[in-house]
Amino acid sequence: MTHICWLSKLFLMSTYLDKIYSELGVTETHLRLQRLNPYKEPPLDTLEIVEIDFEGKPFILESGAADAWRKMHHQAKKDGISIEPFSGFRSYLYQKQLIKRKLEKGKSLETILTETAIPGFSEHHTGCAVDICTDGKYFLDESFENTNAFSWLMKNAENFNFSLSYPRNNDKGIIFEPWHWFFAE
Repeated sequence: MTHICWLSKLFLMSTYLDKIYSELGVTETHLRLQRLNPYKEPPLDTLEIVEIDFEGKPFILESGAADAWRKMHHQAKKDGISIEPFSGFRSYLYQKQLIKRKLEKGKSLETILTETAIPGFSEHHTGCAVDICTDGKYFLDESFENTNAFSWLMKNAENFNFSLSYPRNNDKGIIFEPWHWFFAE
């Protein structure tokens, strides 16, 4: 995978993100040590509501990812497997709020950044990432690895152009996230 130098990453970020970084305490050092690629939010007209999630929120994806999700979801259901959306598209502002809530609970920023990407660096910003839950268990933790849904995804997700973004011992500085899958054509 090509690594983008930190200066290129900073060049892609806007003053809007600079304000978010300032509010969260994200420094130039955090950005320089970042091993994730930067992502821009897609144009709104490329996003669509796929369904309503378990919390009653719209589950939103980019149109290509939405089509692939529907096909994958349908096939899983035919195979007797429950895969349910937990999270899809996230704006920079939403990502900021996720980090802010963790900071308010007393977590250090350094710990948070191993489990939640800095705004501007989350695959969710593209509308092509999906956090998946199963069997009505609406939480995201490593136990997802022990589900039938995870086994099914490991065998079948690539048929729908989804891949596991953060496997165990990945080089991105993000914890193992068996629930996080990314669509790429």
